[in-house]
Amino acid sequence: MALPRSSLSQVCRAIADFVSVGLDASANSIQIMIGSPASAAPATTDTSHRVNLFFYRVEPAGFFTGDTPGDPWWVRLHCLVTGFGLDEDKVSAGENDLRLLGEVMRLFHETPVQSALTVVGARGAFRPWGAAERNPMWRTQGAGGTRLRGAPGGAGGGGRPGGPPRDAPGGGGGGGGGAGARARPPPFAGAAAAPPVPRTTVDTSSPDWAPVISFVLDDETCAQSLLFAHGSQELADFTPHVWVAGEPDAPVTLAWQRWTSTIGWEDVPDPTAATATDLTLDPEAAVDAQTVEVTLPAELVSGGGQAVLYAQRSLVRGSDGVTVTVRSNPLLVTVHGGA
Repeated sequence: MALPRSSLSQVCRAIADFVSVGLDASANSIQIMIGSPASAAPATTDTSHRVNLFFYRVEPAGFFTGDTPGDPWWVRLHCLVTGFGLDEDKVSAGENDLRLLGEVMRLFHETPVQSALTVVGARGAFRPWGAAERNPMWRTQGAGGTRLRGAPGGAGGGGRPGGPPRDAPGGGGGGGGGAGARARPPPFAGAAAAPPVPRTTVDTSSPDWAPVISFVLDDETCAQSLLFAHGSQELADFTPHVWVAGEPDAPVTLAWQRWTSTIGWEDVPDPTAATATDLTLDPEAAVDAQTVEVTLPAELVSGGGQAVLYAQRSLVRGSDGVTVTVRSNPLLVTVHGGA
């Protein structure tokens, strides 16, 4: 007899289905699997590429809607993605590994917020995978230990099936990945959350370049995800300062979105006009960063919840004259313990 489906298994299956649809798995002979990397390694007689999703490290998300056993329980769930390509035509298995992993990274980058389920919503964020996690995994995963991996982390999980009356946001941290990232100590009362901010240079050679943003905290630390307790002195004293990277002097708009239980993500009125100041956002140079001051949404401070901040810019597309809007990575602020 099959085990009953839990809310956690439903979330993981929904993410696997999202990857399957995005890769057009059936048409491209790709098998999407959930399990350990070692168990997903293909045999020599297999004829399908494989993408394996290994869900691990379930931890509190930092934002809870209630404290009693009957209330939803929000968690952060990490997912390790491994590509198992096969040799075909003149393309080696190693190159197909890269093609598979690159497509999965593109999917999560283009759709960081997944469609909400009846049990939960989910937010994805790329998190660099450090040696402290990677080395034990390689030692224990046998034949699968040398394949290519990516780690989109921070899928938010909910407590029980049918728990919240409407789908609620995940607790995942803001995005980020790549070279130059390093861990920093929490700046004030543990309010800064992982992942660390990477050094990023904006490629403005394309007309539709997107800005990159980061909070700059009082001790010149960069952060993309912040946690506060509702009613805390740290929250009352906090004024966001945002560093905008892109074409210097290019105008952008800093706009908030806030989660509500009745509507979901909604725009906060009165965005802030700003300009990009540097091509490169480098956490090591945060002491010299030119930042712009923004205001936290009043409802977030008074009632708790989550809000994300984006830098947006508009341009007229040369091919058809249509005005398009591109936006930056999100900055996430979570105020837990509110109403």
